[in-house]
Amino acid sequence: MSNNDQSIVARLFPALMLFCLLTGVWSFAIIQAWPWDKDTNWKPGVRLPVMCANGEVCSKEYSLIAKGVEEKQITALKPNEANGELNDGEVWLRWSSPSGKAWDMEASMSSWYFETAVRYSLKGDKLEVVQYRHYDATIFFYAMIAAFLTTIGIYLRRLRG
Repeated sequence: MSNNDQSIVARLFPALMLFCLLTGVWSFAIIQAWPWDKDTNWKPGVRLPVMCANGEVCSKEYSLIAKGVEEKQITALKPNEANGELNDGEVWLRWSSPSGKAWDMEASMSSWYFETAVRYSLKGDKLEVVQYRHYDATIFFYAMIAAFLTTIGIYLRRLRG
């Protein structure tokens, strides 16, 4: 069957599949390159892993941690486990304690459409933020634009050669 006998969908299908593949590749590349914000002020709504009174790791909003320590709901600001994750309603919280870094803990809070990561240090009984990184579904739109332009570039290159 020649190209002229194929339907428009059959002729566009390879380009659409390439576009989908490139959208995934660009999404991954943009997420990996997304910069860390060096603002040292705590952002609202950030959840951190702490040790609760029942001896298990739980997540608390930064703004509620001081109150939780005061009311003896929180026993320690650092989890017993160096790495872990827990589900807190609609949000997943992951944490790790890397060694040899300028921060003691890295916690990331994510859902299906966003991720907020914070790197922080423990100075006695005080938490000090070192870096933030937040991205959401808008990255997907940036990736779609980049994939569209890349697809056009590939097909224009094919026409030249």
